[in-house]
Amino acid sequence: MKDQLRRKLIDIRKHYKKSKEDSSLICERFFSLPDILSFYTYMLYYPHKNEVDTTCIIQRLLKDGKTVLLPKVEERHILPVVVSDISHLETGYAGIKEPEGDVYTGRIDVVVVPGVAFDERGYRLGYGKGFYDRFLEKSDIVLTVGLAYDFQVLKDIPVQQHDLPVGIVLTPTKTIRRKEEER
Repeated sequence: MKDQLRRKLIDIRKHYKKSKEDSSLICERFFSLPDILSFYTYMLYYPHKNEVDTTCIIQRLLKDGKTVLLPKVEERHILPVVVSDISHLETGYAGIKEPEGDVYTGRIDVVVVPGVAFDERGYRLGYGKGFYDRFLEKSDIVLTVGLAYDFQVLKDIPVQQHDLPVGIVLTPTKTIRRKEEER
């Protein structure tokens, strides 16, 4: 069921015509979150295959002097690497742009995760490899944020025991906060 849903939503996203406009709205929504700029270290993803474009967020955080990390995949694990300029990324795992450099070992305050879909409880449907679930499980993170186009937010996503929800899902029109009692 997850695989069929994943394929369907990736195909819809691939042909989505409002991705640039919606990504801009999501960027504005991200920076309107209360206290979002009070954190020091942010890990984001670099957009791939018409995902919500995070470059606006990355560039502003860098301009504001924040520590910005992007994932590098090695041996089925995500490694956070500090970036200072996104024009110096190399093509890595699955054709995704990745940073070169040393692995960051400090505290990460905010992680922005990609997803094929999210549900109203904050659970995400990823790409099926479990990279982010494994990464988030062993990290001490203050806030996790999912970015999605409106059509990527579903009422419920089938979840398994190892699936971890995000704290906030942002779309062009909504901010969905996970309820504390659901944690």
